[in-house]
Amino acid sequence: MNAAGVFLLALSVATAASGVAAADPQRRPPGPSANAHVGDRRAPDQLRKEVLERMRALRAWKIVEELKLDEATSAHLFPILARYDDQELALAAERRDIAEEIRTLLAAPRPDDTRLTAAINRMVVNREKRHAMKDERLKELRKVLTPVQQAKLVLLLPRLEREFAQFIRDVAGGKEDGP
Repeated sequence: MNAAGVFLLALSVATAASGVAAADPQRRPPGPSANAHVGDRRAPDQLRKEVLERMRALRAWKIVEELKLDEATSAHLFPILARYDDQELALAAERRDIAEEIRTLLAAPRPDDTRLTAAINRMVVNREKRHAMKDERLKELRKVLTPVQQAKLVLLLPRLEREFAQFIRDVAGGKEDGP
């Protein structure tokens, strides 16, 4: 199977849960796109979902290309990534809620130390869960990759996460969601 075929397999596995169709193999890999044009009638949640799916597809394409994945390895790898993506999204939503609560508490004329401490404690627990989840993800990924592929992935995933985070900040006008 050629690289385009492996990419299509990876894309279909990575996006199967959301019902997003695979891209045409003759096209360039899908990239992150805001798709938010003036007059665009899609809801913000729909746009967010579309951008997330494009970013997942781009990540899948880059992983297939850089790790030189075959069909069998892709079929094992991408469901693992998708499962942990869902966990990361839940943790990120929780982090945003906690950060918003902290901002609200700090905006009060006399911030409540007890409530601030509780919110900070929840943020620390969230970070611990995120780190544990990433460690667990890596352990699972190592079971399906060669040592060379593992090494490449260990370097690639953080780079992609930084690139996607920067893209999101750029599109959002530099807003931060908190710690």
